[in-house]
Amino acid sequence: MKKIFSLLSLCVVALMALTSSSCEKNDTPDPVDTIVLSEKGKILTDTIWRYYEYYKNFQTSGSTLVWKSNRSVNTLDLRLNKVKFNKDGSYWEITEKGDSLKGSWHFTNNETQIVVNSTTTFTSDIRVLTANQFEWEVVGGTTYGVMMKRFPESDKTKTVAQLLTGKKWKYETYFYNFPLASADLVWRIGKPNNTFTALDQLTVEYKADGTTVETYKDGSIVHGTWRLNSDATHLIVTPNGGLDFECVIKVLNATRFEWNRIDQSYYYYGEQIVVDSTGGSAARR
Repeated sequence: MKKIFSLLSLCVVALMALTSSSCEKNDTPDPVDTIVLSEKGKILTDTIWRYYEYYKNFQTSGSTLVWKSNRSVNTLDLRLNKVKFNKDGSYWEITEKGDSLKGSWHFTNNETQIVVNSTTTFTSDIRVLTANQFEWEVVGGTTYGVMMKRFPESDKTKTVAQLLTGKKWKYETYFYNFPLASADLVWRIGKPNNTFTALDQLTVEYKADGTTVETYKDGSIVHGTWRLNSDATHLIVTPNGGLDFECVIKVLNATRFEWNRIDQSYYYYGEQIVVDSTGGSAARR
């Protein structure tokens, strides 16, 4: 009995050891080759990117907006699109049709450009890359993408007056024919061939006392007044000696203000961002 018990014990111990070894082997993931990431690489790979805006003919005076996430009419429908740059140099994308694509990516030209290999190979200039915003322009092409981690939303914890006042606003983007599926992009920071150059270096201040100050590139200043409608969804601005300008507030938070002018049949749409203390743009940092 003692021999049988000892033999049985040895078998149990051997089986436990084998099982334990097998479990440990299965629980250990296969090593994954990763690339050494720079700070820019860490930012790029930290999130899933979605399209906020998409432009065609960006280098020309005939630039058009073909997708914007908060528009009801667009030439392209990019609601489904998602892009992820992985730390191991791989890449995946969900297309506008819901198809899944895989490939690879890498930086080039001192990290000023990104190369993506998927169904084809394309190289893009990196125009903006922050924790929340990735803007690229295809080299030798006509397209320009604005991708974000989180789309801008209005801040409901503060009043409209609190959000508007106490800062300087500058234009990031300006559109004509905004209700059309392909709206005209007439001004954007860093864009060549802007057709509405009056916005170059223009800043706007909404004072707590209800006055406004517009300062132009040449140093000229236009004063006026501002007020809100009863439910604070519309902003009405009256330049001194000029006519009322009424817009519906589309997005308003501490760093971003988007509006659509309603007294001109929603023809004009502006995107403004805060000028920080160093003269830069806080919303694009």
